[in-house]
Amino acid sequence: MKILRLYIIKEFIPSFLLGFFIFTFVLFISNFFPLARVFFDERIGLATTMTLLFNIVCLILPYSISMGVLLGSVNCFNRLSQDGEVVGLESCGIDPLAAILPVLGLSFLISIFCLYLHAEVSPSAHLGIKQIQEDFKIENIVTSTVEEKVLIDSFKDYKIYIDRMTGKKIEGITVFKLKETGSPSVIVAKKGEIIISENNKQQRLKLIDGTIDEAEEGNPINFTRVNFDTYDIQLEPRRNAKEVNKKPWDMKLEELNKSVRDFKKQKTIPYHLLTEIYKRFSLSFSPLFFLLIGSILGIKIKGKSKIRGFGISLPIIIVYYVILLVCERISQKGLFYPFIIMWLPNIFLLSFCMPYLLKKQL
Repeated sequence: MKILRLYIIKEFIPSFLLGFFIFTFVLFISNFFPLARVFFDERIGLATTMTLLFNIVCLILPYSISMGVLLGSVNCFNRLSQDGEVVGLESCGIDPLAAILPVLGLSFLISIFCLYLHAEVSPSAHLGIKQIQEDFKIENIVTSTVEEKVLIDSFKDYKIYIDRMTGKKIEGITVFKLKETGSPSVIVAKKGEIIISENNKQQRLKLIDGTIDEAEEGNPINFTRVNFDTYDIQLEPRRNAKEVNKKPWDMKLEELNKSVRDFKKQKTIPYHLLTEIYKRFSLSFSPLFFLLIGSILGIKIKGKSKIRGFGISLPIIIVYYVILLVCERISQKGLFYPFIIMWLPNIFLLSFCMPYLLKKQL
């Protein structure tokens, strides 16, 4: 069995690497021409262009690795099936499903590596790209500091969270008014508006229908609540440092968990952050599920062709990511538990594999 395991792994690795390089090339080439345009039109320099290129590759890697596992498993097990080696295993009394186990272990290690990429590398790459965009394309810091679904800390004395933003209209606003000592005041409003002066030098928030909770001095457990119809906040950007507001995908896993704890202290459920956390775990372990469905399809399909393997893999990938996007939108709106719904794409793949896994017959 040891020889069999090593043989199957040796067969899988070249197929996986082929799929990995194919999908890396496809994903990279879609970004190449915009990158070339930025290089020539914006004149950002070769060093900055190479930094952008490196960050783009870091973003692509976890996705192309997962896709490579799918294409690699389809091609590998299709070749084993068409060469009669699966039948040979059955004639020797060996369950063909046993052939999947060695590669399943390898895919688990790949998933752990993808988790590291999603948790640490990709957020840094996102932030690096965003920082370059800020450095070269954003001139007015006042009009560029307000974004939705971000805990904004670009203003003096305030931290702001906006759930939804349509033009200058905003909804679901939470404002933390910071103090030198003691707990911050918490201002919550159902809706509001961003008002910018004609010269773009001043910006304020007009909040509508909300409350202000302020802790009592010396007794932070007790709060005083005040209701309001309208409330204006004058915003003054912090100009001592050029910082980029971090969106959920710009945050490392540790930062996301810290932000979740901060929101929960204010008795607010940050669905957008929880969605991002469970999305990363779901994507990281997708190679396991891609391997299962890819190996079963590889054994089942007739004919031996690497192009056919690509043709089979592509629809699966498209359906998988469409389901993921739909689940992400539902989760962000708080319509279902993020830790369940973000695993739905993997459960979808597993549901197709279960009949074969339960029968233990391919």
